[in-house]
Amino acid sequence: MLIGQSPEMVKVKRLIREISKTDSNVLILGEVGTGKKLAAQEIHKRSKQKNRALVVVDCSALGNTVSEIDLLGQVYEGERGIERKIGLLEQANRGILYLENFGECSAEYQHKLYNIFKQGRFQKPGEEEFTSVNTRVFAASTDTQLQQKDTIRRDFLSLVSDFTITIPPLRERKQDIPLLFSHFIEKMYEETGRDLPAVNAELFDSLMEYDWRGNVQEFNKALKNVVRMSPEGELAVDYLPFEMKRHPFEFLKDRELPEAVGEVERYLIRKALRRFAGNQSKAANSLNVSEAALRYKMKKYGFNRKAF
Repeated sequence: MLIGQSPEMVKVKRLIREISKTDSNVLILGEVGTGKKLAAQEIHKRSKQKNRALVVVDCSALGNTVSEIDLLGQVYEGERGIERKIGLLEQANRGILYLENFGECSAEYQHKLYNIFKQGRFQKPGEEEFTSVNTRVFAASTDTQLQQKDTIRRDFLSLVSDFTITIPPLRERKQDIPLLFSHFIEKMYEETGRDLPAVNAELFDSLMEYDWRGNVQEFNKALKNVVRMSPEGELAVDYLPFEMKRHPFEFLKDRELPEAVGEVERYLIRKALRRFAGNQSKAANSLNVSEAALRYKMKKYGFNRKAF
């Protein structure tokens, strides 16, 4: 469920309701953590395909961890004679195919998928006959400028974008933060059976002032950590990540030196990676460390390059 009552989210929700009444393909754009898959699920739940599958395919994995056989299926000679493997496309027949990381689809698979969607059929490896497929397509990308670039062939992009939904980043709809806070906190405490705690004013101010580059996903993760670590009956600002605190250096005064150094390192590395959109070479240069040292620190602190 997409949470928010800001003008930006009201517009998104209205568009979702209108798109749900159609059988059109949809391009969903938004930064990491904005809720693109939630938007797809909301349309699916309201659409004619609600009783059919919503099948997810990670376009960045096609040809790697997701093989052509995974996508198309296969006909092969098994122990009991001819056997058939049903692929992801066939699973999505008469339902919805959700193309995750659409902007990272290789030229080879853009060509294959475009022809399949255009013709409404494909051949499985090992089979001469064609298999028909009729699926609605949702394509999602973190690149909000995808339509202005040449990474996706024009005819394929046109085919999947009868409608376009752009989900705004959380920093552009901060009036939704109180709603998100209430939703996540109530859900977390309901799951644990604990009474709702008192909320520290410093904590709430910090949440409102932070720019949330990881959007709702980062917001939810931060709250989970605060709930998990805080004493019974309260939500302590001490357990927010260093860079989210309103006055971060005040919270280092009672820390041992290695812990304080780690907090500052984590903050500076994240800031550099965000500044250079995950480019490790540029981030390392700005921090005056080697790329090898940066990669070591990223692994140590659990940073994923794709998150930036």
